[in-house]
Amino acid sequence: MIPRARPSYHWADLRAAWHACLDAVEQFESALTTYFNLNHAIVFPYGRSAIYTCLRALAQSGGEVVQPAYNCVVVAHATMCAGYRPVFVDAQSYSPNQDPETMVERVHSATVAVMPTSIFGLSFEAKALCEAIRQQNPKALILLDCCQAFDARWHGECLASQGDAALLAFGLGKPMTTLYGGALLTNRDDLAQAVRQYRHTTFRTPGRAAVLRRWSYFLSSWLALLSPCVRLTDWLAQVDTPLHRYLLTLRAREAIRLPADHDVLMLTLEAAIGRAQLQRVAGFMHRRREIAAIYAQALEDVPGLELLPWTDGASYAIYAVRLQQPAQRQHVLQSMRQSGVQGDTVLSYVIPDLACYRAQGYTGTPFPHAIAWSRSVLNLPNHPTMSDRQVWRVVRAVREALGEPCD
Repeated sequence: MIPRARPSYHWADLRAAWHACLDAVEQFESALTTYFNLNHAIVFPYGRSAIYTCLRALAQSGGEVVQPAYNCVVVAHATMCAGYRPVFVDAQSYSPNQDPETMVERVHSATVAVMPTSIFGLSFEAKALCEAIRQQNPKALILLDCCQAFDARWHGECLASQGDAALLAFGLGKPMTTLYGGALLTNRDDLAQAVRQYRHTTFRTPGRAAVLRRWSYFLSSWLALLSPCVRLTDWLAQVDTPLHRYLLTLRAREAIRLPADHDVLMLTLEAAIGRAQLQRVAGFMHRRREIAAIYAQALEDVPGLELLPWTDGASYAIYAVRLQQPAQRQHVLQSMRQSGVQGDTVLSYVIPDLACYRAQGYTGTPFPHAIAWSRSVLNLPNHPTMSDRQVWRVVRAVREALGEPCD
């Protein structure tokens, strides 16, 4: 079975983790600043930890943070846990990214931060949006969520450099991995100092048990996503098993909370893996774009399927397509699985419609475009380890699932 996501592990990552030095975190942060040509990079155990710490460092609890309604729920969780209230914005009809005009309209005097977000790695006019937000409220922090974008660009300009700061995430399905992990990037010395100070005074040093758990996760995830094991792993993730329950807990849809170890410093072995991966990430991104080009050519004429408005500079962190008949989605996923291809619906919800947010008073506000995207999107495998033969297997599986066999 071809997995929907797979980290690009290499023996160099294993060697780096095994020989990780005491200043591996500082070395990784320095490598990130060089790669993005920004002044500061501050790493965390999770991407959501970076959001939480940045907002806590602002010390303006009770304020509002404007963000997309169609997004990974952990962004809103981190906002709430930091003591702020999310203000949600609908998606666009033709793109899953936030509607820029609506986002600017939601900004006012109580807005502490705004989080323009690249969904699936789709690039957008970040510079123009940031300028409009600054005109609306010059004091609001603009925090670009690049967790799925990495170094995505719009007309050659990196999205991560357009706001006051940017967020990265390094989970297994991201453009590069540190196993978990995230980072805050910024050119602002005052913001970097405040965030580092908060991390220094409140985060805990990981113990030996944390190191052993990460080693176990590293090796088991490597094994679980090797070709001979993927079908078993897929089955274990679908039925009521410890793996299934762990994945549900990790996705954190049922309750507004952060992981118990969200305030533990990044491990040196994770930072060492990240630095090794960063040296190869340009190749990862190039391969993702090659795969996306095959999909674009092979799937553009499939009845019932719409391609997203991918532009030059997109990261393709998650390759998504849209079904014209959302009711077909489960059938398509099941048909693909029978053909040995693992599809997914990474964002199959709208945050303010989740029970834990309805309980917080998020009711009655329509997000029609976000709802439509959540019901119709289908995610296809797109990771650098795929061969062209596997990519064409995915194409055949999708076409056959929609009743349009390949020639």
